[in-house]
Amino acid sequence: MSFDATPSDTQPRLYREAAFWLNSQGEFTVLNEAFTHLTGYTTEALRGRAFTGLLGPAERTSAEAWLEKAQQGTALTLEVDWPGLGSRAHKVLLTSFPVLGHAHELTGIGVQARPAPTAPPAAPALKEPEQSQLAVIFQSVSDVLFVLDVSPRQQYRFLVVNQAFEKATGLPVAQVVGRLVQEIIPEPSLSLVLRYYHQAITTRQRVTWQETTEYPTGSRIGEVSVTPVFNEAGVCIQLVGNVYDLTAQKKIEEDLRASNERFMYVLKATTDAIYDWNIAANTLLWGEGFEALFGHHLVRNPTEFRQWSDFVHPDDVAHSVHDLLRIVHETRRTHWQKEYRFQRANGSWASVFDRGHIIRDAAGRAVRMIGSMQDITERKEAEERQRQMAQELSEQNSDLQQFGYIVSHNLRAPLANARGFATLLAHEIKDSAAFDTSLRHLQTSLQQLDTIIADVNTILSIRSKARISRPEPVHLAAVCEQVRQTLAQALLDCGGRITCAISDELRLPGNRAYFHSIFYNLLANSIKYRSEQRPLRIEVAATHTPGRGTQVTVTDNGLGFDLEKAGNSVFELYKRFHTTSEGRGIGLFLVKAHVEAMGGYVKVHSRVEEGTRFTLNFG
Repeated sequence: MSFDATPSDTQPRLYREAAFWLNSQGEFTVLNEAFTHLTGYTTEALRGRAFTGLLGPAERTSAEAWLEKAQQGTALTLEVDWPGLGSRAHKVLLTSFPVLGHAHELTGIGVQARPAPTAPPAAPALKEPEQSQLAVIFQSVSDVLFVLDVSPRQQYRFLVVNQAFEKATGLPVAQVVGRLVQEIIPEPSLSLVLRYYHQAITTRQRVTWQETTEYPTGSRIGEVSVTPVFNEAGVCIQLVGNVYDLTAQKKIEEDLRASNERFMYVLKATTDAIYDWNIAANTLLWGEGFEALFGHHLVRNPTEFRQWSDFVHPDDVAHSVHDLLRIVHETRRTHWQKEYRFQRANGSWASVFDRGHIIRDAAGRAVRMIGSMQDITERKEAEERQRQMAQELSEQNSDLQQFGYIVSHNLRAPLANARGFATLLAHEIKDSAAFDTSLRHLQTSLQQLDTIIADVNTILSIRSKARISRPEPVHLAAVCEQVRQTLAQALLDCGGRITCAISDELRLPGNRAYFHSIFYNLLANSIKYRSEQRPLRIEVAATHTPGRGTQVTVTDNGLGFDLEKAGNSVFELYKRFHTTSEGRGIGLFLVKAHVEAMGGYVKVHSRVEEGTRFTLNFG
């Protein structure tokens, strides 16, 4: 038997059994009325005195050994000659039981005293309570307490149980006291407790275990301890037990385990990176999805806040990291969401949709934020492809309009001329001058028609390859020099000069034939539309800036044109700005188409009689 409180002499006295309490040093602290009646001693007379100091020399050695074991928590019975007041000593049986504090540490020793019988003592039955400290303590503790009688054949019978026993099991005390354990405890718990009862008796030590038993109140889980009590002959006569009810604790643990299990399954089922931001500690607890999505190995978890903020794209920090901190610390909002770019462990960038719920205390201060990062890179790429397709469709629609113009105007005129001259030939004499003239005009019209059809084929060919699928590193300086050599005679005839300031080391991803066409059309136009007022000078240059791409410029000091008047039609098909030289108005259209096919864009700046500069920008 153990108790979770130290008795007080101010409490009611309810038991006839004589009892007293010793502190951990073996000194008297409290006596009950029955003990005073048995021995004549009062609490005031013995409080603070050593227990062994009341005994004679012959009794003291065995009493000290008994007290030492009792101070270790062992329940023992000792027979002593107790000195009476004004009368002879009489034999008394003293049975010890440990007194435990709230943390279940030993705080003292309780001792039950009764006159020693002339015959071998039978296991005493606890009496009906009456004004006793022992009963108050026994009945008021929340743990289940019980005492079992141990028969010579190791039959265990309930001698006493407290009210906590009835509350926990639903079995009335009157139906339990006096009955064997096998009549109260069902299988499979019965076999378990009998084994531990036997272990306590054979080892002469307190034994503790956990068990689950079905009672009328339902399934109960408890931590059970039994302590054997031995008589002076060394025979176990009682088992004193207590049960700490773990049912509620185990249910909480099981509910928590089930909740954690469900949470882990949710984490496994989602591809998002779930996180829990402890705002006060500024740490982030990550779910498994973080490593799976972004490849960052977490040496420890939770991590510092910077594990997230340091990998946000620099251009997105203001509208993501700074915005989040503002919402958390300067508002009372409970929801936040943003799209931004987040760097993967391999250096690539993922497009992320991040949203979280902010938990605030009663004062409105943010304490936690639970959220998830969703990788939307594929969706963003699909949106970009869709945007590009829409743009290409718009451009193709514009081209179709230009093709309609070609069919209605450029094609119709030579075709109508050809038909007219063919009709005239049918009415003219074959060897006449009129016949020969009509034949020459017919050939000219057919040649014009063939040229226009060739132009249309060229345009359709370019549009069918809007983007080159496999770019190759193109040696720009070599291509520029090749075009210069092609135009060498034309340059010599006009006294012009081309300066190529492109680094021999520069390689630009693209298509060599496209770059050749670009340089040829731009340089040929510069020669064709040169000014007669000054020698032609053409400069070709290229600069590469890490992170910003490559810029190629072609600048001349030729005639130039009125850019404001030309507006947005500079690169349209069959647009011409000078009538002094022959041309079809297809060169700049091809330049723009080739540049865009390689992922770039082209701009132009021009002033009349000052010259023209074309700027090509690539990735």
